[in-house]
Amino acid sequence: MRYLNINLLLGACFAMQAKESPAVELLQFYPACDYEVVDTIKVSGRLRFSTGSTDAESLAKTRGKVIQDILDIAQKQRVDGVILTKKSVVLDSLVSESRVARNRISFTAQLVNNCAMGAALSPKATPYDASGLRKFALSFESKIRAKKQHAITYQINTNKLPPPSIESFSIDFEQGVFGLRLQSTYDEAVELFGRPAGVYALDDDLLLVSYGRDLWLTFSNDKLVSVTNRNVWFSNELLSMLDFDARFEKQEWRIFNKVSHDMPMFDVEKALNTQQNSTHTAVLKHSSQTISIEGIAKSVERNRQPDYVASFYSVSHRDFEPSRLDVAHNTHITDSLSQYINGDLELVDVNTLKSLAIGEVASDKDTNLLIMDNHLVVDVTGSTVNRVYLLDSVFRQNKLTINRPWQFGAFKQGQSMAEVKRLLGDDLFSFDDIIEVSDDTFNQEFFFVDYEDELQLSSSEVTFY
Repeated sequence: MRYLNINLLLGACFAMQAKESPAVELLQFYPACDYEVVDTIKVSGRLRFSTGSTDAESLAKTRGKVIQDILDIAQKQRVDGVILTKKSVVLDSLVSESRVARNRISFTAQLVNNCAMGAALSPKATPYDASGLRKFALSFESKIRAKKQHAITYQINTNKLPPPSIESFSIDFEQGVFGLRLQSTYDEAVELFGRPAGVYALDDDLLLVSYGRDLWLTFSNDKLVSVTNRNVWFSNELLSMLDFDARFEKQEWRIFNKVSHDMPMFDVEKALNTQQNSTHTAVLKHSSQTISIEGIAKSVERNRQPDYVASFYSVSHRDFEPSRLDVAHNTHITDSLSQYINGDLELVDVNTLKSLAIGEVASDKDTNLLIMDNHLVVDVTGSTVNRVYLLDSVFRQNKLTINRPWQFGAFKQGQSMAEVKRLLGDDLFSFDDIIEVSDDTFNQEFFFVDYEDELQLSSSEVTFY
C-alpha cells in the first residue's frame, strides 16, 4: 500500500501531460470478474470543525474532499474505478492546539480496472458509499446488471437512528437532563431516549451508557448518577473507531433556559450570577446535585488571550466519585487469538468472546465491536471474527489505576521497530512507521510512535480473511 502526501502528489500529477480520459467512477459494487487491482493508496485530509456547521456537516465536507482527491489520483493513473476499502477518523482533544493538525479523515482505496469496457458488476456491494459512509443495510431494487441501476439504502443501526421525541432540551435541578432525572433507572432512560449506541460494564456496579459521542449516562447500582455531553472515560483512539450516532449532535441543550452551547463564558457568568474557576468551569450546586458548565477555547492565537465558550455540561450526584478502573488483561483471549494466527489453535468461539467482553458496541444488526480489556477490541459479524485491534489504550489514562502494556504472542507494546522486524523475519512490508505482514488467512499491521528518538510499537490491527 502506498501512503501519499496528497499535496506533493497532485502537484506532480498536474505537471504531467495527459490525454483526456473518461471520468473515474467510485464503484458501489465489485466487478463480476477477477478484476485487476492497479494500486492501493491511502489518502488523508485535515478535518476542520467549522463554526455554524454541525460535526456531521464538517465530517461530510472532509470526506468529500478526500474522496475527490482519490478520484483525481485515479484519473491520472487512467484506471476504470475506485473501491474504498477502509476509513479512519482521528479526533484529537478539543483543548489542544494540535487539534488542527491531528483531526484527520483517511481512506484506503483500491484503484482497479474492470475486465472489459462496460462489463457487468456483481451484486456484492463495496464497503463505502459515494459519501464515504459505511453501508450496513443494503437492498437491491432489481436484478438488472447495468451498474447504474443498482439501488442502495444506507442505514446505521436502524433501531437507534430516529431521534427521541423529547419535549424539552432543558437542563435544571428539577427536570434533570431533557426530562431524565438523577436516580432514574436504566430502563427509564431507554424508555425516554431509545436504545443506546453502546453499553459498558465498567465494574460490578458501574454501567456507562452512550448515545453517540454527545450524551453519556453513568449508572451506579442501576441508579443514574451522572449525565454529560463529554466523553470522560474512553480514549479518542477508541472513539475514532465507532460510528456516529447523531441523535444529540446538534447540541440544543439549554441550562436553566439561560445558557446554551457556544455562549461566551463571560455571558454564562452574568446569566447564572456565578464565576468560572481557573479551568474555565462554572459550577452550581443544589441539594445533592451539581451542574457544571465547562468552557473551551474557541480559537487559539499567538499573543492573544483565547475566548472561551460553553461547550460541555455535566449533571451529577454530589456524592458520586467513581474509583479508578483496574482493568485486567484478558490474557486467555489474547493468547488464543495469537496462537490461531500461528496455526497452533482453532479460532475462539464468538459466543465465548461476547461472554467475556466488558463492552459491546453494535454497528448493525449483525456486526459488533467487543471491548475485551484496556487494549484488546474484536470486530465480529455473526459467528465470524473479522478483525482484532490492539490499541494503545481503550480508556483515558486518568481513569486507570495502571496502564499495563499489551502483549500479543511475541510482540509487546513498546518494542522497537528493529526488534519487531527481527521477530518477523524477511517476509514483511515496511513504510515509515508501519510494518505489514500477511499470509493466506490474515493480514497484520504494526503501528509505531516516535519516543525518545526511537520508533516503538504502539498498536496493531489483524484482519482475518
